[in-house]
Amino acid sequence: KESKERREKEERREDNVGKIVLVGVWLLAVSILDVRYRRVPAFLLALGGVPIVLSAICRCGNEGAACIDILKGMLPGAILLVAAFATGKAGYGDGMVLLLLGMTGGEDMVILLFGLSLFFISICAVVLLGMKKADRNTRLPYLPFLATAWLSSLLILGMKV
Repeated sequence: KESKERREKEERREDNVGKIVLVGVWLLAVSILDVRYRRVPAFLLALGGVPIVLSAICRCGNEGAACIDILKGMLPGAILLVAAFATGKAGYGDGMVLLLLGMTGGEDMVILLFGLSLFFISICAVVLLGMKKADRNTRLPYLPFLATAWLSSLLILGMKV
């Protein structure tokens, strides 16, 4: 019985590593496009979004309490989307990616990611302002900082996807 539990734990860990790699590659791709073109194509959002949504649906079906955590995790992304629609200062792709990441990791992870990414982008903005490379109206791509926050949380805290 103990070896069966250990085997199941190893399978979950291997499954989790696969998810981490896929989410990491997807985040890298959307970050590169955000930096280069200042937009993220819908097909790339769908490429990452469909598996994430399907995974969330499966989690809701298996664990009833997971649905509430998934919905709470989507909240920061939904707020960013509302800000994008209301002000036009944030990108729609930024909100969608944050919303999808919230579906994968839940409330605690997405709040950490959102806070870290805002911290990283603010440091970059201060440095650019100090070097006179930007002014207060300069738009910075958000997704590279979100990807950096995601990678930092994985390396430092060993967070799960």
